[in-house]
Amino acid sequence: MTPEPRKKLCIILNKESGTLSSIGPEVVESGLREIFHELGCTVEILQVKGKAVKAALEKARDGDADAVIIGGGDGTVASAATVFAGQDKPLGILPLGTFNLAARDVGMPLDWREAARALVVAPVGQMDLLDVAGSLYMCVIVLGFYPTLVVGRPEYHGSWIVKSAHTLWDALRSVATIPPLHLNLQQGDQIQRHRTRIALLANNDYEDIFGIIPVRRSLDAGYFTVYVSKHQTRLGLLRSLVAWVMGRWKLDREISVMQATDLEIRVTRQRRIAVMMDGELKKIPVPFRVKLVPKALWVIAPRLVEKATEEG
Repeated sequence: MTPEPRKKLCIILNKESGTLSSIGPEVVESGLREIFHELGCTVEILQVKGKAVKAALEKARDGDADAVIIGGGDGTVASAATVFAGQDKPLGILPLGTFNLAARDVGMPLDWREAARALVVAPVGQMDLLDVAGSLYMCVIVLGFYPTLVVGRPEYHGSWIVKSAHTLWDALRSVATIPPLHLNLQQGDQIQRHRTRIALLANNDYEDIFGIIPVRRSLDAGYFTVYVSKHQTRLGLLRSLVAWVMGRWKLDREISVMQATDLEIRVTRQRRIAVMMDGELKKIPVPFRVKLVPKALWVIAPRLVEKATEEG
């Protein structure tokens, strides 16, 4: 649905976000106040530390703002998903992270100034969420060598292109040295067994188009997609990465694809594994369960303007 322009907004900024720090928190706040004043909006802006984000979100959720805007990286945005799931008040995303996956998913401009303007007038839609062992996430779960590789490393904040290049280099350098996972994926009575070095669980599905960052097909398709790599060498992974960038990765015979709404994941001979969920790195006990929570979140989504135009 497309609401009237929002007149009262509450904005919560994670001031420990690396990107916000690099721009300058006061610069961002001043810019936001100027933009929203120009658009005739009343705005409350709160800069809080990471540990205080959840409490600030809960208070804002129960307040009288037309919408609550969360600014920070994907981990910060994911924390808002749990707070706003099942609520009527819409959540907006101000892209102040590195990859900004959730912002990309909803079609938000990646320039924070343009995003601020879009947040006033963009339509609202419902978004599926992923429940991972009781916590909610918006975008993607990564298993395998990459989460293992970055455990204990300082987090990089900066250009997503630079981080993508670092990720690619680390992947090619390390894929053959980190032991593979022996995954058992159980959906109902069916079990799939895979020996893999990396697997992705994407909320809904991805488009077959050119680009480094995948483009999500839908916000509310009602399923998640599991992509399991069977590549065992650097050359095989390199070919797969090239196919990914060219938008032809679904033709790769070394990638197994399945769709699910409820999946139990077991890993042979391991009690805990590193998992990256919407950019947030955790070590979690196995087995664990991933469930789709359909249309759980009302989110401000500029991409719905294009969808309405196509359907019209």
